[in-house]
Amino acid sequence: MEYYLNRINVVLVALVGALCVWQWSGEKRADVQIETLRQTVAADERHGAAQDQAIRGANEDIDEFKREITALKTKSDSGDVQIRQQKARLFQVELDAKRQADTAELWKKSLAAYKDAVAARDGNIRTLLDQRQQLIEANRSTAKKATDAVVAYNDLTAKFESLVQKYNELAARYQAEHSPAPNPPAHPSS
Repeated sequence: MEYYLNRINVVLVALVGALCVWQWSGEKRADVQIETLRQTVAADERHGAAQDQAIRGANEDIDEFKREITALKTKSDSGDVQIRQQKARLFQVELDAKRQADTAELWKKSLAAYKDAVAARDGNIRTLLDQRQQLIEANRSTAKKATDAVVAYNDLTAKFESLVQKYNELAARYQAEHSPAPNPPAHPSS
């Protein structure tokens, strides 16, 4: 029995040795796995830190992008307001231009009417001047005729007086020749 016990002991020691070898090899594998896992964890932590850093950078980029988008939106809104204001100004300028064109057209028509009125007035003035000249000529002609008539009347009056004087002389001679006696006349004759 001792023999069996020794054998059992040897088998048990061999089993314990095998168990120890197996445990050591398992521990070694576990240590290798642990080391590998630690390296993997370290690599994952580095990778996680890098990703975390990348995420922080991305978040900062996103925040910067949001600020830029906000600034661009503000500029865009400001640009939209300016565009609306420019459109309103352009519309007002177009309205003013149309009003100015309408006013200019009205002025052109008024100027044309004024020119026509001035031309008509000038024509009337020319007509009146012509009529005045004709009246002046008629007055001159009438005055000349009146002067000629007065001159002719004066000539006729002078001739009539001359005739009357000749008649008186002839009548006086006739009376002197045909009178009977030198009686003084009862009535003086003229």
